[in-house]
Amino acid sequence: METLWLTLGTISFIAATVLFVFLMTRAPAGSRHFFIITAVITGVAAFFYLTMTTGATATLIDGERIFYFGRYIDWVITTPLLLLDLALLALPNWRRNIGLIGGLIALDVFMILTGLLAGSSESGLGRGFWFVVSTAAMIALLYLVYTQLFAAAQNQPGSVQGVFRTLALLTIVLWSLYPIVWLLGTEGFSVASSTAEVFLFLILDIAAKIGFGFLLLTNREALSQAVGGGGGGAAQASRVR
Repeated sequence: METLWLTLGTISFIAATVLFVFLMTRAPAGSRHFFIITAVITGVAAFFYLTMTTGATATLIDGERIFYFGRYIDWVITTPLLLLDLALLALPNWRRNIGLIGGLIALDVFMILTGLLAGSSESGLGRGFWFVVSTAAMIALLYLVYTQLFAAAQNQPGSVQGVFRTLALLTIVLWSLYPIVWLLGTEGFSVASSTAEVFLFLILDIAAKIGFGFLLLTNREALSQAVGGGGGGAAQASRVR
């Protein structure tokens, strides 16, 4: 069943990538970067789901636990890109907020890498320690998204604010569920089987990447205004530091 779920994930992300590339042909002027970033997210996810399906990025820990380290390589690439989508949507002038964007991405990469250390540790103490560190980084990251990016988005036109709030809250809720699945799965307390763990991560990945991308890329009005098409964001760019 694990192979079935992983194969389904591969197919789903390939299909989403094709869809997002098609949508890019109809992208509002100046907004193609959103389509490129989002298509790369699902394309990378498709590739690493394929590697997990074939076993290329899976290994045995303690001789019995299957550890899909490809999942973490996927996340260390795709989650910063998801944050970049959010930041570009929220910030009227991203060039003046490079420090904020860089800080969010650095904290995100730290969160994923410490999660990798937790998942690959052969000792319970090691898994517990790195899980706590990774979760603390996630809480700090989501706090910054909720405070800094939400505040910045207030300077954007109404449609941009609405789409940003939806995507940011979706991200906060879904990302908060990943540690719960981790704890329930084989890397945590093994309450759920490896098959159930793969299925639950698949559902979260589809919602956090494909769902996110579809909601973003099908809202042409918000994309147009986010890049200055509506005029509101550019006029107030100086208010964001």
